[in-house]
Amino acid sequence: MNVSKVRGTRRSGIGALLLIAGLAALASGCVTDERVADDWMAESSENEASAPLGGEALVQRKLELARSYRDLSHFLVTLDGLYRRGDRSSLVMFSEFCDYYVGKHVLPMLEGEWQSRHPEVAVLDANVRFAVAALWVKLGSTSGTDEMLDEIERRYAGRGEMLVGYPIGSQGTLSDAVARLRKYGGWSG
Repeated sequence: MNVSKVRGTRRSGIGALLLIAGLAALASGCVTDERVADDWMAESSENEASAPLGGEALVQRKLELARSYRDLSHFLVTLDGLYRRGDRSSLVMFSEFCDYYVGKHVLPMLEGEWQSRHPEVAVLDANVRFAVAALWVKLGSTSGTDEMLDEIERRYAGRGEMLVGYPIGSQGTLSDAVARLRKYGGWSG
């Protein structure tokens, strides 16, 4: 028997085992708990959301606020469609998704006080806040809506004539938008 053939066969067998072991380790590394990544992203988002921005970071924040406003307006249209169709199971599942989206992505972005005062993003910030409040009205979260409207009134005190994108798809003054949402939600103020 040729000794070199035996050694070559053993080497290729060992190489195959090492390859399989490496692929298994790689696969187990890919199968992680997504909650760990979500928690890490939420912490980093909270830290970034509270820091005032300028330059390229300000442009990025404007894009994020505009995207969130569009997303929330699409969510409202989808909720209306599901309600009109009478699709209760999809309505429940989509409502849970909307609540998760707002809690994970939108609210951390809105925490900073600076963006309510910054002239380039104040209107976008207000628009997103009104969209969140309108979404919460649809979802029946009266306490969340009331808190958001109180926050809007606090942050934008004295700027009641500022034009905002509420009702969604049109423009109105900030004070009219607050009054309209309080009326729909059943609050007197």
